[in-house]
This record gives sequence, C-alpha cells and structure tokens, in this order.
Amino acid sequence: MTFLRINDILTKLKTCIIFRKPFCHIRFGDGGIKFLHAVLTRDLKQLNQILKKEGIPLEKVIYVLEEWGHAARIADCIDTPQVYFDGSFWPRIKKRNRNISKTTSQKMSIWYDLYKRSEFDNDCFCNPESNYLMLLRNLPFTLLDVLKGRKICVITARPEVRNVLQTIVKQVSVIPIVSQWQNHFNVCFDSVIDRIKTTAKDYDFWLVAAGELGRIYSGKIKENGGRSVDIGFVVDYWLDRQIHPRLQPFMQPSIVNRLQLVLTEEGKKYLENI
Repeated sequence: MTFLRINDILTKLKTCIIFRKPFCHIRFGDGGIKFLHAVLTRDLKQLNQILKKEGIPLEKVIYVLEEWGHAARIADCIDTPQVYFDGSFWPRIKKRNRNISKTTSQKMSIWYDLYKRSEFDNDCFCNPESNYLMLLRNLPFTLLDVLKGRKICVITARPEVRNVLQTIVKQVSVIPIVSQWQNHFNVCFDSVIDRIKTTAKDYDFWLVAAGELGRIYSGKIKENGGRSVDIGFVVDYWLDRQIHPRLQPFMQPSIVNRLQLVLTEEGKKYLENI
C-alpha cells in the first residue's frame, strides 16, 4: 500500500503533463463510502436519498458501481479514510466541537472491506481532503502553480469559475452540468461522456467538480488519454471564499492569494503528513 502526499500527487501530475501521459486523481469521500455501503447492504432508504441528491436513476446503480470500480482501478490514486483513524491527520468532524455521527464513522472504518467488495483494486492512496490541501501555501508548490499557463477544462455546475481561473491559465473551457437534486444523469451525463471521449487529450489537464458521477468522468478522462484532478467543492471556495465547517479549525483563506489556503495553528500539527 502506497500513500501519496500532496507534493507527490502534484509532482506526478506535472510530469504527466510534460510527457503527455494519462493521469487520474479520484476522491470518493464519505459520500462514496455511504453509497457503497448502501448498495452492498441493500439499504434502500439511504440509497434512495443519495440517488435523489446526486441525480442518479435507481436502475443505473449497478452501472455506476461498475464504472466507479473501473475508474478506481485505473486511477493514479484514490482516497482512503484511514488517515482519520491512524492519527496521521486531523479528525473527520462535522464542524468545530461536533463529531460526525457514529453511524458514518462506523461505515468509514470499514472502508477497506467496502473498497475490496466493490473491486476498487488500487493500492495507491491519497488524503480525502487532497483537493483542499492542494491549495495550501504551506507546501512547496500548489495546484495553482501547476495551473499557470496551462490549457484546462473544468466540469462543474458553476461555470462562472472560468472568470476566476482565466487570469491564471492560458485557456479555460467549461463543461457545465446541473447542480445536485437536478437529475444529473438524465440531463447531461451522456453529453459529458461524449465530450470527454472526443476532447480528453486537447487539454493539459481537467478539473472535475461533479459529485458522485464525477468519479466516472475522471476515469473516462484518463481512459481517453487525458489527465484529471478531482477538485470537488474547491470550486465553491474559489467563488464564495467559504470553507466547509469541518475544515475551519485546521485551515483558513490566505490573505495573500484569494484562491489559496493556509493552515491554522491546529492544522500545522499535521503538516509533515500532508
């Protein structure tokens, strides 16, 4: 089992850009854990809640699970919740002074079994918060350094992020998708897949912020010769400058660069493992 720190991920991404090799970084997070658990235990109540939020039809559940497995197997790294249990990283909380539910914690603690049963056969892992950690000024270089002068494509429900990124990159294209609760799969999934298949190699790399179906997009980008980074809710931070409450005790917006983050004193305790 290999664990990639943020510098490892960004260095590999830069190398793959230079040599035009495929690359894929995927985070399933606790949402992915809950989806896997609901499918594998046939918890229909939880599954239906997830499907409605993510816009996935019930009849497409097995398809999504199989595509997740394929994406996970070909990815350069996938996330592991193990860091929340071994003391190497700050705890997974709901917000300051409030832990996540015991039920969620229990599901995350059996992540390895859920991954194996879902055929996520990949032994190269990364931090679940690697999307935010890539923005830390505390590190040798950040995702923004990699973005400079690049030609990129972003898959997001917030296409206005183009206005933020166009001052950094050489060229930015956006593939707009619908937000949560808006039937993502039926409305735009096929068209996004078609766009990936025809243009995956046209960009230095892709930024994917597309919820649970975004894991499939990331895999398809690599499968078609492109490079992708799963940035998730980082798009919301870039646009709104709001950090999720679970992260606020450990990181905060940078006053030097509005697109970057810095560690708080509490967060700095874990710097050597980031």
